[in-house]
Amino acid sequence: MRTRWVASMIVASSIIVLASCDTGTSTGPRPEPVRSDPRQAASPIPPVNNPRDVAAVAHRTCDLLTSEEAKQFGLDLPPTPSEGLFGTMYCTWAKTTPELYTVRRVSVTVFTNNPTLEVGYNQDRNRPSFQLTDVLGYPALVSRPTADSPSCAVDIKLANRQSVSINYESRELDNSPQQSCEVAKQVAAAVVMNVPLKS
Repeated sequence: MRTRWVASMIVASSIIVLASCDTGTSTGPRPEPVRSDPRQAASPIPPVNNPRDVAAVAHRTCDLLTSEEAKQFGLDLPPTPSEGLFGTMYCTWAKTTPELYTVRRVSVTVFTNNPTLEVGYNQDRNRPSFQLTDVLGYPALVSRPTADSPSCAVDIKLANRQSVSINYESRELDNSPQQSCEVAKQVAAAVVMNVPLKS
């Protein structure tokens, strides 16, 4: 019984103390609201000066490398299309051995209403290999998931909220995995040239 009475007194005292903490009648200055620094809000991704129409090729992603270009990069034909995000198409080219072992692979994905580079910059900039650069004058992120991985991702902003992502992987580059990004940038340049300019 006494324990219940003590507990009730503690609860009642706590309520009184909390109620007296903020009565709304304080005469002291109110704290200033926290304002963000406008320099922090600026995107590290530069604007696109000569936009390309990614939406025009959203359903024709396999057309972003011609047959000749695919052969130059040592890829087998035909490519394999599949459904991508938000009704777009995703396309993959590969080089396989007669035993069906994949030696090299390129995949291309398009985004028609997504801040891909801004999101990618925030998510991937701590990767062991990460670079904000450009491909044919278009802002691009180039990154590898790990330092010893022979794969590379290149995300290119071709218009406001429109981008193309290229992933390149080659088992032939196991001994020099950093070279995967050099080839990936060459593939990316070919892809960019196959996206029409906005009219």
